[in-house]
Amino acid sequence: MSIHHSSFITHHFPTVLIKPAGPDCNLACRYCFYSPKAALYPDTTRHRMSPETLERFLSEYLPVAGLNPTFGWQGGEPTLMGLDFFRKAVSLQRRLGQDGQVVGNGLQTNGALIDREWAGFVARWKFLVGISLDGPAEVHNRYRVNHGGQPSLDLILKGLRHLQRQGAEFNALVMVTSYSAPRADEVWDFLVGLGVRHLQFIPCVEADPQTGELSEFTVSPDAYGDFLCRAYDRWVADDAPNVFVRDFDDLLHQYVRGTSPTCLFQERCGSYFVLEHNGDVYACDFFVEPEWRLGNVMKTPLTELVSGPLFGQFADRKAELGETCQACEWVSLCHGACPRHRLFRGGQISDPSYLCAGYKQLFAHTKPAMEQLVEELRPQRGLRRWKRTKLPPGLLQDDEE
Repeated sequence: MSIHHSSFITHHFPTVLIKPAGPDCNLACRYCFYSPKAALYPDTTRHRMSPETLERFLSEYLPVAGLNPTFGWQGGEPTLMGLDFFRKAVSLQRRLGQDGQVVGNGLQTNGALIDREWAGFVARWKFLVGISLDGPAEVHNRYRVNHGGQPSLDLILKGLRHLQRQGAEFNALVMVTSYSAPRADEVWDFLVGLGVRHLQFIPCVEADPQTGELSEFTVSPDAYGDFLCRAYDRWVADDAPNVFVRDFDDLLHQYVRGTSPTCLFQERCGSYFVLEHNGDVYACDFFVEPEWRLGNVMKTPLTELVSGPLFGQFADRKAELGETCQACEWVSLCHGACPRHRLFRGGQISDPSYLCAGYKQLFAHTKPAMEQLVEELRPQRGLRRWKRTKLPPGLLQDDEE
């Protein structure tokens, strides 16, 4: 059994996002949606996964996870667990893994605690590290601050440099806010200039907990669409063949293969589940709520939790599209997008996404180039023209792989 990162793998069992430190974080980003989850665990202010919970979960997950089990370590801030926890996790993966399994690990972090030792560890074990990085100082520091309200960018860049020196694989998770959306060029130039070659853009959509109105940092649908279209134009015009953007990779997958590798544009949910620090299992990162708590791995076998009716109900409800979505020319691309944005601010699961107008902008803007790519791919099962190296990994693999 070996351990490395592998992109775009088909899984027969859902992948997992593990929150080993729960909602705890060393930063206090003003738009964070996960820190309020501490209210679910009021008995303590410090949330940490025990060695017993870690081993129980791995011992149940690895035997059923197929040849390519993938672990996403998230938070909160997972590096608060310390390196010894992750050394233990890798050791258990190696001991409990099945013959022939290739394990993938992803670490989503703000990067503030990444030093030379951390970088060496993730490079050695081929973790894919996601760094939360919103753009240049004016953009990043507007909302990403520490608990004293101080800016965080310098600290994050120090961690990024450690990763680069050690040759670790990394990408940037970029929150698109009301402030950053009109600054797509600045964000693009900054990130690409840093040497970031894999990007994913995440729309910031939150309601003010006091008033229920849109938060100040929530991006409007039109502004989000403008941002994505401008980023797409830069991706094409800059002729940067080694820059991969998950949003555009996913869209290309939709055109070529008729399905998306990530859950946003898939027909149903249920491609992954969430493991909290105490062993609680939830249906989705955005729905860590009592209603969608599947149970606890310390009390119920994992296979029962994931195959149970509640998880199935959660996964299937995404297909409950209303008349507006069913009649839309783009429904085969977005499938209603994320249910969280359909339910936003009291919406119904059958409602269009809050971001619907932005997605329509992107689909219309990219359609000519995407259709051209499909035509080029059809006759040869491989691309010889138009930025060949920009194709996302796995796009041209056979379905059986």
